[in-house]
Amino acid sequence: MTLKGQKSHFNVKFLKGYGISIKMQDNKIILKDGLNPFTDKQDSECWFVSNMPYEKIVLSGKGYISTEVLSLLNEKNRNVVLMDTFGKPVSFCNGMMNSLTATKYRIGQYDTLRNLRLTRARRKH
Repeated sequence: MTLKGQKSHFNVKFLKGYGISIKMQDNKIILKDGLNPFTDKQDSECWFVSNMPYEKIVLSGKGYISTEVLSLLNEKNRNVVLMDTFGKPVSFCNGMMNSLTATKYRIGQYDTLRNLRLTRARRKH
């Protein structure tokens, strides 16, 4: 929970409800939340992708996201998660590792984890 007047340390944007959308306009990403049933208004945010404070965008409801935005978000290592109305994840959209360096780095992480497990298993015997 984020305290009033404090910045969230999770860097997650949650869009919910009917009419949610993420689109491009004037080289900016437009994030629209669902319709408020009491005021019939939609909250909207506008960001350049390089200045966007969110690492993840979670969508739950009815709406759309453009393929242009998906591509740009993935390019800038921002994740998009689609959830059903009960909070169960339906889809994860993460960027591809397109460089050999990133792939080798990830393999090194797995090797380190395997070595830790082997070391711990040997200590138990």
